[in-house]
Amino acid sequence: MAESAEKTVKRIPVVRSLKLSPDGATGVFLGRHCKNCGEYFMGAPIFCLKCSASDFEPVELSRQGVLRTYTVIYVPPPGWLGSVPYILGSVELPEGVDILTEVIDLPKEKIKIGMKMEMVLRVGGKDAEGNEIMVYKWRPAP
Repeated sequence: MAESAEKTVKRIPVVRSLKLSPDGATGVFLGRHCKNCGEYFMGAPIFCLKCSASDFEPVELSRQGVLRTYTVIYVPPPGWLGSVPYILGSVELPEGVDILTEVIDLPKEKIKIGMKMEMVLRVGGKDAEGNEIMVYKWRPAP
């Protein structure tokens, strides 16, 4: 008689620039800091867009920032699984990096440019093996 093996569901970040905690419930953005001019970038650039240097150090970027701009989406892109309308917001981190994603936990009538925001993770779907794909979103900071 064959034993049934239970598959452990993993949480996987939607992009490489998102590092998850061991339980996958929280995360941080991974970026690079140019040692030449001090500019910060999300992800792993090959050269600095400000000074063209290629000497970077890896950094964990902030999970909080300020809402710079937003728009309300009434007609979603193909494949969108969330509710409509939804808010798409650009948040500037203290390091100067802008990150664009959905704003949640806030009615569109209450959103204001300049609001303090925090990054949170949500399950955005599942991969072919049943693992949860974790996506980042913004919500008002307490």
